[in-house]
Amino acid sequence: MNLKTPSRKKRRTCYDRLRARMIAARRARRVDPAASAAAQLLAIFTAMVGQMPLTPPAPVRYAAPSVSPAWAERKQLAQRLGVPVRYVEITMARGEVPYSVLFQHIRGGGVLRRDAMRVLRTRAPEASIDWLDHVEVTGRWSDLLLCFVRSEYDEDTDIKLLQSTIAWLDTLSPRADIAGPAETGTGIGSGLAPSPSSKDSDTTNDEGGPKGRRP
Repeated sequence: MNLKTPSRKKRRTCYDRLRARMIAARRARRVDPAASAAAQLLAIFTAMVGQMPLTPPAPVRYAAPSVSPAWAERKQLAQRLGVPVRYVEITMARGEVPYSVLFQHIRGGGVLRRDAMRVLRTRAPEASIDWLDHVEVTGRWSDLLLCFVRSEYDEDTDIKLLQSTIAWLDTLSPRADIAGPAETGTGIGSGLAPSPSSKDSDTTNDEGGPKGRRP
């Protein structure tokens, strides 16, 4: 006869159920990390391929910006006047571009200088055109800027341009008052001096005697 009392079956409490759920959740998270990384890379690659277009994009041709009617009209008017577009209004108002504006733009350089030199060639005296070309080639802009005279008369600036042109021409042509080698006493040109003629070198007279004063 078994004298031991039968053991009662332990009933599960809420704590036991919560503990079982936590253990099950931990087991579910225990997966292969390599497989997880591969799955993530596959998802990223699929997303990138899905964003790529199936066909290459067609080449887009360059389209110049549309020109406004007002600008096109100014350009045509500038061609008729023979001046750059920037000088259309001042030419229409005064008849020509003042020297003060031209020399200010020449001092500024760049595109302003290019347009100003184009107009200056039409305004300056014709004799100074070659000197203006020389200034532009050699870049002696300071010499050109010195020609501007702040006066109400444009003729004052024209005179300065002509004076600078004459000074430049003097540097090109040899001066006549420069002494030659024979005149400097160096002896370099002594061999080139003309020798006296045979008539002048003859020391006898027509009668065979020495030359002298006749009695």
